[in-house]
Amino acid sequence: MNRPVRLLLFAGGGWHDFDGFAEAVETILAPHNFKIDFTYDPDCLLHLEEEQYQLVLSYTCFVEPEEKTPVTGANKLNLPQVEALTEWVRNGGAFLAAHAATVTGRSPSGLRQLTGGSFLSHPQPFVFTAYPLLGKHPITKGLKAFSVYDELYREEHDPSVHLHMITVDRGIAYPLVWSKPEGKGKVAHIALGHNREVWENPSYQQLMRQTISWLTGCADA
Repeated sequence: MNRPVRLLLFAGGGWHDFDGFAEAVETILAPHNFKIDFTYDPDCLLHLEEEQYQLVLSYTCFVEPEEKTPVTGANKLNLPQVEALTEWVRNGGAFLAAHAATVTGRSPSGLRQLTGGSFLSHPQPFVFTAYPLLGKHPITKGLKAFSVYDELYREEHDPSVHLHMITVDRGIAYPLVWSKPEGKGKVAHIALGHNREVWENPSYQQLMRQTISWLTGCADA
């Protein structure tokens, strides 16, 4: 049997159910060959190579200090942590920024650059439809448009990223899923995923599995 793919799920910040998301990821990937380590400790990013991780999945929301919300774990990354993560990706690692991971707060700007975009705002949750864009890519293989009750993240993105899914709200299109190369490695972002109702959506689960499969080169995902 092949060795399991090692995945570091890193969480922290505010406004989100980080433990709930970790449980959801365990469920989504349970039938597949993954070993998931869940942590709130950002210093784990300093040891990715020696721990032989193949993917870092970030489910973070680094809020500003003046925002009145409890914070779990760290509320920002420091420069050595961002530099270590970036170097690891450029040397062949894979990074998936899930949902609020584009809310980088007071982390160094290199985190935003690595992710390929950043959070601007979101309205209250409502039902909207996620549309895959025309063109074949392993991330969206077999996916059709699907609707979710979620936070619609309005985000800016670098022109160099490859968009895979969008939504349209009141005549304006917003990116939902993108990817980009980073040196020898890969980066992807999925803006969906605030609550359990989304995590349990079969189309969202397929999107997560296929994105992780593409990032890691693992056919068994």
